[in-house]
Amino acid sequence: MMATAVTETAVRPTADPAQHLARLTTGYQISACIYTVASLKIADLLASGPRRVEDLASQSNTDADRLYRVMRALVSVGIFTEPQPRTFALSPAAELLRSDVPDSRRGFVLFTASPFVVGVNSHLLHSVQTGQPAVEHLHGKPAFECFSSMPEVAFAFHEAMTSHSAALAPAVLDAYSFDGIATLMDVAGGHGYFICEALQRHPQMKGVLLDLPSVVEGAKCALCERRMEHRCKPVAGNFFEHIPAGADAYFMQHILHDWDDDRCLTILANVKRALVGREDGRLVVVDAVLPENSHPHPAKFLDLMMMVLPGGRERTESEWRALLDKAGFTITRIVPTTEPESVIEARLSS
Repeated sequence: MMATAVTETAVRPTADPAQHLARLTTGYQISACIYTVASLKIADLLASGPRRVEDLASQSNTDADRLYRVMRALVSVGIFTEPQPRTFALSPAAELLRSDVPDSRRGFVLFTASPFVVGVNSHLLHSVQTGQPAVEHLHGKPAFECFSSMPEVAFAFHEAMTSHSAALAPAVLDAYSFDGIATLMDVAGGHGYFICEALQRHPQMKGVLLDLPSVVEGAKCALCERRMEHRCKPVAGNFFEHIPAGADAYFMQHILHDWDDDRCLTILANVKRALVGREDGRLVVVDAVLPENSHPHPAKFLDLMMMVLPGGRERTESEWRALLDKAGFTITRIVPTTEPESVIEARLSS
C-alpha cells in the first residue's frame, strides 16, 4: 500500500491551539470534499481554464449550490482557486486531481479517501485496544480478502497503486542503479507499472512479474499495452507459499510494510531460497525508513493505515536491519529518493 501525502506543514500548530485542534479533528471533512470532487472529475472540467460553478454542476450532474459549498471549502485549504465569485480554477494541488496528467494522484485519492478506507480508519481505537487490524473487526476478514470480494474497492486499490507507482518509479530509478541485473522479478508488482518503467530504462534487462492469479490476468493486458509482453513474463503465485528462482534481483515495493515481522520473515525466507546460488543476487526493497525520533515524516500516518488494514507497520532503520538480519540478509545500503520512500538493498548474509 502506498504512502500518504502528509507534509510537515500539515501538522504545524496554528497560533490558536483550539483552532488547530478543531482543524485536525475535522480533517475527515477535507478528505470527503477531495474524494467528492475527484469522483466527479471536477479537475478535468477545469483543465481548459476557470469555469462558473453552475457550468461545473451542469457538466457533473450535481446541485450547483451544494457543489459551490464544497468548492469554496476546498479553496480555503488550497485546493482550487476562486479568481472571481462563484468561478473556480485549478491550483497546483488541484492539477494533481486531473485524470489525464502523468503525475495524477486521482487514483490515490479515490482509494485512500474512499468510504471503505475511511470507515476502517474510524475504528483505529479497536486496533489500539486489541492489537488486531480494524478491518477484520469491521468486515470479518483480512484486508486483501475484502478487496477480492469487493470489486469496486479492488479496482480503486489497483488504480491507487498504479497512480502512486507513476510518481515513485522515476524517483527510485533515478536514485538506485539497476545496472548489472539481467533478470528482475517484481514481487507482488500489481499491474506491472514499475517493472515496465525499469525495463524501459534498462533495455538489456528482462522482467518477471509475480502476483496473485486474479491480479496477473489484469497485468497481462497492461504489459501488452506497454509492449513489454516479450520482455516481462507474468507469473501467478503467492509469495507466502513460494517465490520462483531464476532472477538476479527480487524487487518489493510497498510489500513488507503490509505485514508484521512474522509474516515478513515467511516472505523473506522464500526470497532467500530463490536467491541461493546467485553470487551477486540481491533483494531490493522500496519502503519508508522512519526517523528514530518524533520528527515529522509522511509514513508516520501511513503506519496507522497499515495498523488498521493489513496489520503491518512502517519501520525505522534499526528495525529494518533487525528484520533483515533475522531473515538471513545484510543491508548493503539505504538510498533515499525524492519521495518519502528509500531503496533498501540487501544481500544474503555470508
